[in-house]
Amino acid sequence: MHDSMKRRLAKVLLCAVTLLAHSAVAQEYPGKPIKFIAPIAAGGLTDTLTRALGQRLSERVGQPVIVENRPGAGGLIGMDAAAKSAPDGYTIVMVYQGLASVNPILFKVPPYETLRDFAPIAQVATFPMVLVVNASTPIGSVKELIEQARAKPGTMNYGSAGNATTSHLVMELFKRKTALDLLHIPYKGEAPALTELLGGRVSVTFNSLPSVLAHIRSGKVRALAIATRERSRLLPEVPTITEAGIGDLEVPGWYGVLAPAGTPRQVVERLSREFNAVVNEPDTRARLASQGIDLGGSSPDAFGKWIREETDRWRKVIVDAGIRAD
Repeated sequence: MHDSMKRRLAKVLLCAVTLLAHSAVAQEYPGKPIKFIAPIAAGGLTDTLTRALGQRLSERVGQPVIVENRPGAGGLIGMDAAAKSAPDGYTIVMVYQGLASVNPILFKVPPYETLRDFAPIAQVATFPMVLVVNASTPIGSVKELIEQARAKPGTMNYGSAGNATTSHLVMELFKRKTALDLLHIPYKGEAPALTELLGGRVSVTFNSLPSVLAHIRSGKVRALAIATRERSRLLPEVPTITEAGIGDLEVPGWYGVLAPAGTPRQVVERLSREFNAVVNEPDTRARLASQGIDLGGSSPDAFGKWIREETDRWRKVIVDAGIRAD
């Protein structure tokens, strides 16, 4: 037998063995606890969602789903831990817009490439971003915000959850559409940015609806507009950005689940089916919807396509605004 034929036969045998191994893994999966990494500290929206979906996933597959918080370096520590885990379906990670579609274009040397180093499982949730001011200010509308900012250029600021977070990027789009001069003050998360807004040290912020809803209802914060196509059923009196006269500005925050690259396709599809089933459960949907989180699933391929589209969308914003990694 020629050497070339031997090599071809070896490759065929290797592929067959790999397929059989993957098939065996898929048939017995899951046979032990699943680790669900939340690349952020305990508490807050990401942690809440990870635990809620992890609990339901556990009940569906009959194995413990252990949420492991791995905060630090803007989510990079958790992402690195997930990427380096065995690609066997027993480690998955909850990601949001910044981790999946912004970090890979924010760094000169990207710490990871999402669609190279991870296997998309499913998009699981979206949430609106709301433009808010302290209720003690006289600003009662987007029009009044623009008028005040233009009357005193350079004197107003805005807070964000951190450099290149959704709250930062959506405000950069807003600034571009309105030609406003607002100083960016990044914080380490939505909570401290909101605290500074409540304390009067920040003029305006875009916050996720789940993080600010209670403050809007208590009257401490005034919602000026929401960056969605339609008004929120939780805030029906608040206009969309488009209704406020700024033009189209739809920027949903979102969450999805990834596995390490190389995870068997059968396992990825099993996890995708389970997550899609979970996010379509009426009780689960209603409970999280009351907090401002809209659950919704997708196929692995559709989620991968969404990540690519979001990466392309934010690349121009990041370049034009000169945003760099901290």
